[in-house]
Amino acid sequence: MPVRIDHSPLHMLLARKGFPFAALTVLAVIAYVLLNQQGPEGLSNNGWQALIVFGVCLILWVTQLLPHSVTSLLGLALLPLLGVLPADQAYSMFGNSAVFFILGAFMLAAGVMKTGLSEHLALALIDKVGLGPKRLLLAMLLLPALFAAFMPEHAVVAVMLPIAWEIVRGLKLNAGHRYAQALFLALAWGAIIGGVTTLLGGARGPLALALVEELTGQTFSFADWTIAALPLVIAMLVVATLVLLLLVPFEGLDIQAARERIEKRRLELGQLSAQGYLMGLLLLGTVMTWIIAGHQLGLASIALVSVVMMFALRLVTWKAVEKHVDWGVVLMYGGAIAIGKALTVTGAASWLAHAFIPAGMGGLALLALLALVTLLMTEAVSNAAAVAILLPVAMSAGISAGIDPITVALAIGVIAGFAFMLPMGTPPNAMVFGTGYVESLAMLRYGAILSVSALLFFILLVWAWWPVAGFGIG
Repeated sequence: MPVRIDHSPLHMLLARKGFPFAALTVLAVIAYVLLNQQGPEGLSNNGWQALIVFGVCLILWVTQLLPHSVTSLLGLALLPLLGVLPADQAYSMFGNSAVFFILGAFMLAAGVMKTGLSEHLALALIDKVGLGPKRLLLAMLLLPALFAAFMPEHAVVAVMLPIAWEIVRGLKLNAGHRYAQALFLALAWGAIIGGVTTLLGGARGPLALALVEELTGQTFSFADWTIAALPLVIAMLVVATLVLLLLVPFEGLDIQAARERIEKRRLELGQLSAQGYLMGLLLLGTVMTWIIAGHQLGLASIALVSVVMMFALRLVTWKAVEKHVDWGVVLMYGGAIAIGKALTVTGAASWLAHAFIPAGMGGLALLALLALVTLLMTEAVSNAAAVAILLPVAMSAGISAGIDPITVALAIGVIAGFAFMLPMGTPPNAMVFGTGYVESLAMLRYGAILSVSALLFFILLVWAWWPVAGFGIG
């Protein structure tokens, strides 16, 4: 591979390389100065320090001057150093059950990928339904949505992206072709929307669960999340389908060549192994146990027992699994939960809620405002970071307005999953944008339609469905 040489002027190279160090230095100096200042009226000294730690982490999460996981570790270290939380209490946040639930979910998803179960299923289902250009396009939307209910959304795209490539090559479509662009957008949209269906689709749901449990002692179940989110998922899949069918040309496409490439890939894979079948049964049993007995047995305990069974049955090796586990997310959890705890126990979250949320706002209006802020933030930072940033403050505002903390946690966690407009909003967007077949303007324009629809349907859902389902809005 040829070495790429940057011919930019020396001062430009130095500026690019030196900017992150300069920015981090400025941020550190500002934080130091603020720590030596008296906090605002109505905020304790510990609350002021917790607020500064939160502010530093917020800036780092948004700018990504440091990786999200490293930012969380920084926050975790600063809290005991400044005396905001005792060291044993701060570091114990890594023991939260939701951390082990998402760790187990990542490992099970790795098993699904390594045994070949996911790719076999995807190819078989596309071969069944993809008989024409429209049906093939909808298959690339709906299959990722189905898979993302049981696997992290980025893992779904990792499985489906090679299949999408085979289709594009079979159709001999060049970059810029609208149908090729639609295929990749459908893949990302399906994974994003489907990932909201259960707690397995991404880190935001388990993080919302961990925060509400740590901050209030209350919790919600695997089934509660799905009951709250499923109507919105269905509505968004309908919107995505309409956008794809109305805005994409289908003339002059010969699907036969694409079908031949899919069939060739199926022949290369051969029959699904016994390990693949066992992995499917194990995953099905795990999900059913989460739904039926998740409250009684604990989501994390069920996940970890299933992981042990996966290794006991020799379905995968540890080396194969650890490559697919996002350890950065696990590290981010501990820091994010600790920061949220510090904001709550010091009163800083309540102070922020009263300072920035209009007095007297409550019920549906408050949840709609929180949803709008979350939706905008999740376009700029990862959805897990958006939950970590907003939920402690949102929960304080909701409690003051008489809204059940579970409802607030579900609201922030669910709406944080719908990032459609920018590549950095979510891994599926970044992965399909990296193919070179998706234009940034198209992602922004079509994604805006989906984001606005998500907000409107969310408000309707909270008003009409959530009170019926038992999630009070005050």
